[in-house]
Amino acid sequence: MKNQNFAKRVINYDSSVLAELFIESSNPINTSFAGGYPDQQLFPSAEITTAFQQALTTNTPGIFQYTDAKGPVALRTILAQRHLQRTGVAVTADDLLITQGGQQAIDLITRLFINPGDGLAIEGPTYVGAISAFESYAPTYYEIPMEADGLNVDQLEADLKAHRGANRIKLLYTIPDFQNPTGITLSTAKRQRLAHLAAEYDFYILEDSPYRDLRYRGTELPTIQSFDHHHRVLYVSSFSKILSPGLRVGYLVAEHDMLVELAGLKSANDVQSPNMTMLALAEYLTTNNLDQHIAKMKPIYAEKCHVMVNALRKYMPAEITFTEPEGGFFLWLTGPKKLDLNKFMHDILLPKAHIVFVPSQPQYASSDIRNCARLNYSNVPLEKIEPGIKQLATYFKAYLANN
Repeated sequence: MKNQNFAKRVINYDSSVLAELFIESSNPINTSFAGGYPDQQLFPSAEITTAFQQALTTNTPGIFQYTDAKGPVALRTILAQRHLQRTGVAVTADDLLITQGGQQAIDLITRLFINPGDGLAIEGPTYVGAISAFESYAPTYYEIPMEADGLNVDQLEADLKAHRGANRIKLLYTIPDFQNPTGITLSTAKRQRLAHLAAEYDFYILEDSPYRDLRYRGTELPTIQSFDHHHRVLYVSSFSKILSPGLRVGYLVAEHDMLVELAGLKSANDVQSPNMTMLALAEYLTTNNLDQHIAKMKPIYAEKCHVMVNALRKYMPAEITFTEPEGGFFLWLTGPKKLDLNKFMHDILLPKAHIVFVPSQPQYASSDIRNCARLNYSNVPLEKIEPGIKQLATYFKAYLANN
């Protein structure tokens, strides 16, 4: 039982399920399809080390000093140029805020817009880390179901029309590219429509895009922000998936007045991100070709994804369906509604097969859906993917036959 002197936002939030999952994920006897980690064999460790050394040499003593809450101009200028290159949206250094990973950006934007009870539209399912951030602000959730081409925009518009009062939707959180946890990509038509709806119904969009650079097949799609002509989209990205999560560097792009407020909120939270890390990243991006590094990673992740999808096709019973992502780190497994995959994993898979995945329940904010699961392939050794899926399928078949 939690200390009753704790704030309600702490007492009401249960992090035990995820904490247990990630403990089990790190257990070497388990085959873990649970983590959302990049493959650490792909980190450019030598280049990052050199960048830190060079940053220390070049920027002493200023590297040890406070800096602008938005982050050093040198890094923001580089990121503004990259944002134009990667999205076609022209921004300046003054339009960017450096954050401690994408996670802090999500928290700051939610804090900027959401009072207790305010409407927050999210995809169902969605990134569990975002849900943990949202819970602190006690929103009214509008959970929008996912379809094969992204969130159900018709349902979103129906909710916008039906709720125009105190609980109206003020913010939409979406992961349009290779969504966590489903791996689904939002169609271009839906991206354009979301930008239009935001202006029409007076809400804002948090476009979370940590996986955009990790496309393995198909054609890259324009960002939602590229269709935004009314400053309704706040764009968030991160270096956690394409470089190293240990750097804890993300950034957000927003209209100037919003960015001023967000920088103030960040300053109140942590004053600034670590100057040494930000200047080292600027050094890395100046002296290395990030796109070449990404190009080296993509075939490795693509092969892991391909092996997992083929193994699922080969071994899974017909009652189990799954998404086939064009990029990113995850795919989504769906079983018959009678299945409780949280119970299945804890009672059967973990003790008998030593297999871990993320059950669907904690990935929904307001729905009690238990027959789905997220499978990760990015951090699983290639040689373990097919045997792990084959074993998983064996237990699924036995469980379905007896239930």
